[in-house]
Amino acid sequence: MIKVVMLLFLVLIPFVSNANVSIKTANDSGKEIKIKNTIHELLSKYDIERWVYTKDILVNESARVPHSHPVLTMNTADAYLKNDMKVLSTFLHEQFHWHVVLNGKGTIDEFQGAIKKEFPKVEYQRPLGSGTEGGTLTHLIVCYLEYRAMSSLIGESGARKLLEKNEYYTWIYQTILNKENHTKLDKLVQELNLTIFTKGKKPATV
Repeated sequence: MIKVVMLLFLVLIPFVSNANVSIKTANDSGKEIKIKNTIHELLSKYDIERWVYTKDILVNESARVPHSHPVLTMNTADAYLKNDMKVLSTFLHEQFHWHVVLNGKGTIDEFQGAIKKEFPKVEYQRPLGSGTEGGTLTHLIVCYLEYRAMSSLIGESGARKLLEKNEYYTWIYQTILNKENHTKLDKLVQELNLTIFTKGKKPATV
């Protein structure tokens, strides 16, 4: 009887984990379906539901790059088709953009101003940054949260190796992976109301 109950419990975990996430495909192509299935599998395998701030997900092979707004969109680039951890990391990255919008403290100018005090000179030209100073400042926090989350899921070494390979936001990832910056980044995350590990007050979601 106990074995039967445990089996049912294990079978139901993925269903419960995925129950409130809606993943749609733009064209219902094979590549889009593969990414959709990968996300469902990752939601079942890893404890990431606490970092799902938007439950509406779109997979679109025509999207140039993954992006968070207005709908969290994943594309079907080879990097994602070949590497589930890349899908996981990018999915969390885009979710953390929603976390910033929904739960970040202050106006956008105040938010980015607080980061600029700690990092007064940023390299924002692509591929070093996001293309603008403001966007690069915001990405310092988003990418740091991505790193911290991935470290908790696959280990610090695995997260570091994964993010070091990214050919975009290269200065940003170099900066957030530098342990000398972690004290400043941890302080900013706390001050900007963006902690992702503390239990208690539930962050806003949509």
